[in-house]
Amino acid sequence: MKKILAIILLVAMAFSMVACSGGTTTPDTDTTTAPAVDDNTAELAMITDIGTIDDKSFNQGTWEGLKKYAEENSISHKYYKPTEKTTDAYLSAIDLAVKGGAKVIITPGFLFEEPIYIAQDIYPDVKFILIDGNPHNADYSDFRTGDNSVGIFIC
Repeated sequence: MKKILAIILLVAMAFSMVACSGGTTTPDTDTTTAPAVDDNTAELAMITDIGTIDDKSFNQGTWEGLKKYAEENSISHKYYKPTEKTTDAYLSAIDLAVKGGAKVIITPGFLFEEPIYIAQDIYPDVKFILIDGNPHNADYSDFRTGDNSVGIFIC
């Protein structure tokens, strides 16, 4: 639980530094960083929204925070970029991350509210961190954050 809290705080701090200060850091574009069990596994994953990891916004701040935490704690990590801006594409990327060994998945932005609402039930053993949103169903009639999920609002 302490590691999850540390991830949340690092992601929040990194996002705040990039989004609130207009940071210009360009992250390494490599999608995986050692140590990993093999090239296809990562315990800590990020799913980008429609942007890239060097967008000077949510994606970049999230990736920089996740990467810093993972490297300092020797945790394998990777990011996934969905093929399109749909709930199904986001769920497919989440599924890929889980199949790749992800124990914690971080998603930046409100576009993930519905996908996390669904994924938190499909993958009860995976922890989800949703930045700038709360999980809800498609028609906004049910808002629910599962025991394995947390929503964070920044700035």
